[in-house]
Amino acid sequence: MIARASAAIQRIRPRRAPLRTRAIRARRWRRARKRIGPVTFLGVLSALLYYLLYRYGADIRHMAEMTNAGETKMFFLVPIGIAFVFSIVHGLFTDRFWESVGLTAKR
Repeated sequence: MIARASAAIQRIRPRRAPLRTRAIRARRWRRARKRIGPVTFLGVLSALLYYLLYRYGADIRHMAEMTNAGETKMFFLVPIGIAFVFSIVHGLFTDRFWESVGLTAKR
């Protein structure tokens, strides 16, 4: 009777994954850890850019008003440059973030 109970417990107990599967999981984990650094850097950089936009928003608006008044013609490039930098940094951050989570687009 005890032998039967022992055999039943062994069947219920989950077995360890094969060595090959554990090695694949370890490789995936190492790759994921390597991706965390760039994600963190780009996230902090994106947050810093948003802070700077909030902090110097009045100055940027003043430049836009000066351009509208016709005082300086080249200040219209400043908001375009800011939008370009925001687009690049935030896009890279979003791409690296979802990649590190494991979601990728179908190809």
